[in-house]
Amino acid sequence: MNTNLTLIFKNLGIVGLDLLVIPFIFVTLLTYLNRDTKKYLANGLGLNSELYLGFIGIFLHELSHLLMAILFGHRIARVRLLKRPHPARIGADGKPDLTLGYVNHTWNQRNWYQTTGNLFIGVAPIFGCALVLLALTALLIPSLFNGMLALVADPFNLNWTGFAAALGGDNYPWIRWSIMILLSLNVSIGGFDLSAADFANSRIGLIGFIIVIVALTVLLTMGNIAAGYLRVITAAVILLALILGYALLVSLLTNLVIRLAFQIKEH
Repeated sequence: MNTNLTLIFKNLGIVGLDLLVIPFIFVTLLTYLNRDTKKYLANGLGLNSELYLGFIGIFLHELSHLLMAILFGHRIARVRLLKRPHPARIGADGKPDLTLGYVNHTWNQRNWYQTTGNLFIGVAPIFGCALVLLALTALLIPSLFNGMLALVADPFNLNWTGFAAALGGDNYPWIRWSIMILLSLNVSIGGFDLSAADFANSRIGLIGFIIVIVALTVLLTMGNIAAGYLRVITAAVILLALILGYALLVSLLTNLVIRLAFQIKEH
């Protein structure tokens, strides 16, 4: 049994960075940017503009919530994966109905599994939309996808040479990139924006998740079998960071273009 505290804390640091810090940074930045973009769209073009320009993302956002809620055994009360906002109507919360979709669910607060699941349900849209973008990359730009896989083959020694070698093998790259960017815009505008309720829901399950990953990391390290575990989660997070970095770039450019367009319109 390995009781090396330095190694245990080192592995806990890797896991914390992979599963908490990096996802939190991307979730926060993507939410801020896309929430700001939707605010500009709503103020400049009306609430329905968010629906027209981000309907794929909205659908994926709510679907991600739904699938995670089912996975963690929550009772699904009401679901609308896509809907028009109706500001003239009053919703169940007593406020104007501005929602573009929703998944209402309940859980047994005495059930640890269901309670911890709130973390995954709350942040599910970020990862669900990221997986769709990754799948689109594999379909439309396979050389880039293969390069990403080559890069993370050894996550603690990134293979940039293999990444570069895998690029450049696509036919009709501009057509594929055009389709990719258009779909990415829609997914980003509608999908990468967690609501205040999503964040609140996630906090409910955070403590349970931290307890699990700390206990698992310590046990695997003490058993001298943590290497494969760390390798897998680090490779997965690097791959996730690559696709979320792309989504962040798309979101930033979209936000800047929309801001500039409305400033020109006002003047």
